[in-house]
Amino acid sequence: MKTNGQIVVSDLEAGVGTVLRMKPGIADFILVIAEPTARSIEAARRASSIAKERSHVIVVANRVRSDEDLEAIRTVLGEHEMVVVPDDPDIAEADREGVAPIDAAGDSPGVAAIQALAERLRPKVAAS
Repeated sequence: MKTNGQIVVSDLEAGVGTVLRMKPGIADFILVIAEPTARSIEAARRASSIAKERSHVIVVANRVRSDEDLEAIRTVLGEHEMVVVPDDPDIAEADREGVAPIDAAGDSPGVAAIQALAERLRPKVAAS
């Protein structure tokens, strides 16, 4: 059942179990998070391979510290649309303090990247 105007964001466990159980068309987008580590990139590769049969995949390259980090992710996941979220000490500090990063560091590069992703998705979700 499709309902206009509703957005649901769900943080699911790492791996492919949930994606395997998803029916095609159940989601407009599947965001696959990849950090610049071998284990994370491999998990993201497996998840995105399955997810692309079910929805539009957007890879979120998370905690990127350098061009080398981004290249490691792009080499494996570059076929997908990609959003880059830089490693941001302000986000880590907000997490330690138990506050939302947007409240603690609304002008930080990491928060700006996440806000840009939200803005990118909004018109696409509204149009579907």
